[in-house]
Amino acid sequence: MSRRKRRGLPQRLLYYSLLMFIFIMSYRVYRTWYEDYKHSHPQIIEAVTTNYSEEQPLDGILLWDEQLVYATKDGIITYPSPRSRMTAKGEMIAALDGSPVYASYPAYFFPGLDGQEGNWVYSKLWPDFAPFPDFQDARLIGDGTYIRRGEPVGKLVPQPQILRCIAYLDTTPSLERALRNKDNPTIRIRTENEGKERKAEVVAVKSSGQKLKVYLRLPFFPPGLLRSRRFTASVVTDVQKGIMVPDTAVITRNGKNQVFLLQGNSLVSHDVEGFPADEENFFIEKGVRHGDKLILDAGVIKDENGRIW
Repeated sequence: MSRRKRRGLPQRLLYYSLLMFIFIMSYRVYRTWYEDYKHSHPQIIEAVTTNYSEEQPLDGILLWDEQLVYATKDGIITYPSPRSRMTAKGEMIAALDGSPVYASYPAYFFPGLDGQEGNWVYSKLWPDFAPFPDFQDARLIGDGTYIRRGEPVGKLVPQPQILRCIAYLDTTPSLERALRNKDNPTIRIRTENEGKERKAEVVAVKSSGQKLKVYLRLPFFPPGLLRSRRFTASVVTDVQKGIMVPDTAVITRNGKNQVFLLQGNSLVSHDVEGFPADEENFFIEKGVRHGDKLILDAGVIKDENGRIW
């Protein structure tokens, strides 16, 4: 390597070091200026009243009282109807080689089985936070099946009877508010096939982290639900009026949520009540009125009170 090249290397290193130093210092000066600018020229938003309601899926299991109906003789089974249906006391629900089988009380009769009869009980399904056990939908027995004496030909589900449900839900502020009604806690559910909302009574609740396990009494019991112990719906909370703002407009100080209101040319910190509506927005229930001016990025405000220009 020549002397010229050896002397040129330190000079280049010094040149690039000075260039990097100038870049870093320029960036720091710019950041300082930008932070001061944001503080003295904060972006303003106007509070607008909006309606807020939460909705989440409910995937649960159904519980009902049931009793198996057994064949009193060997024979070929036939049914008046292949579907679950309401039967009166003494009504024929099946026939074995032409010999009728009668309902012993008013009930839904279902000509099928799912293998969970006798095992699907509250005492086994409620206590833990474990996943629900695996199960299959019921299988119809079908006309022409040969049934031996003592084998089940279907099941009776006594009526009237309240249909019950156990389900897991995510904890949300609106849902917790609905469950705080100690006299008659209810939640509103909407099934996909009906599309209308109904109130379900909440019998019991327990929590684990952000999950709730609820035990419900459903306000309906159509016989078609006997085909599966699985139940899906949507939980919809009551509509609330309030102010929806970006979460950057709210800061937490000393355990309280606060916003900065613009009053004339001055800023005033103000306590608010509300909750995070999602990952980007905060729903204010109390503390801000329609038309109030708020600072969009409350985190850049350094002084509790003061003028901004």
